[in-house]
Amino acid sequence: MKICIISYMFPGAHDSSSFAFVKQLVDAFAELGHHCFVLTPFNITRYRRLSRSREEYRKGRGKVTIYRPGYISFSNLHFGKFQVSAWFHKKAMTKAFRMLEERPDIVYGHFWSSGLDGYDYARKNQIPLFVATGESEIKRMFRLSSEVSDFTNYVSGVICVSSKNRDESIALGLTTPNKCIVLPNAINPVLFRRIDKQQCREKLGFPNEVFIVVFVGWFNERKGSERLAEAIKRIKGRAVYSIFIGSGEKEPTCDNILFKGILPHDQVPFYLNAADVFVLPTLHEGCCNAVVEAMACGLPIVSSNRPFNWDVLDASNSILIDPNNIDEISSAIGCLRDDPIKCRSLSNGAINKSRELSINRRAESILSFINEKTTSK
Repeated sequence: MKICIISYMFPGAHDSSSFAFVKQLVDAFAELGHHCFVLTPFNITRYRRLSRSREEYRKGRGKVTIYRPGYISFSNLHFGKFQVSAWFHKKAMTKAFRMLEERPDIVYGHFWSSGLDGYDYARKNQIPLFVATGESEIKRMFRLSSEVSDFTNYVSGVICVSSKNRDESIALGLTTPNKCIVLPNAINPVLFRRIDKQQCREKLGFPNEVFIVVFVGWFNERKGSERLAEAIKRIKGRAVYSIFIGSGEKEPTCDNILFKGILPHDQVPFYLNAADVFVLPTLHEGCCNAVVEAMACGLPIVSSNRPFNWDVLDASNSILIDPNNIDEISSAIGCLRDDPIKCRSLSNGAINKSRELSINRRAESILSFINEKTTSK
């Protein structure tokens, strides 16, 4: 099958981590023998460089061809309702479709906005259109005009990373229940797996006999990097050490930070395995990849008691907290530090749940869903 994937970003030499979850899925499709065409306009302004407009690599029995036409961005500059950056991005998308060397069998938009980007091309060429919804918040991106209604009616199926995303999409009038499937985000089990903790600490130069918390995500209000740092400060007794993987304006500050900054995606598993617990007091998610990756490394999870987590987190693998309540976050970390039996139990629960969430199984389920929806028409 020839699959055209539209994604706002896609990893490359310019950035190995942004939208790594999309590359992971694309590579899984390719390994199953499919040819994936990735259309991902390149933001010249953001990266302050040009990019190759076409790249290709083989993966398993298939291959991946990436088209990156460049465009310039002007942040939020607009004249009335006219969004300057959005106009340039749309022109780049049009160019990307012209660059396609073969007619795809499927158009697959990664998020609702990318689905809309692919609508005109899919409709004109009578190609089935699918949307993957993984947004942290599905907002009213556009008024439900007749044009948008035509788009949403044309969509053959919607792959939702959580029940929360499915319910939001339905509530906003973007889809109907019979078009949806819920498939949580998944991990590459070759990369994200349990590795000996002491070996990882020695490799990274971390102390052996300490309790370590790890955070992965943007340093911002939504992800809760500062709330976690404040929670660590409030923990009484034996010192808690921390790892903060990410970047952003809300840079965490507390004692005993072992690492803070960005890492290549393939280095993250060593830092996860060096830790004792993963903590993410996030306010909004679709289904957080970082949580699933931490589970696959055998980490107990402390995260938000909100619907976006409920498909993957429960009492067997996590302590769910109010992400705005710093004392709750602090108490959960202290509980796991002081109760190794509970820590080990949640660790085993995380591993068990992660076995259901391999990227190859998810890719196969998505393709099965696509086949079902396209053959039933």
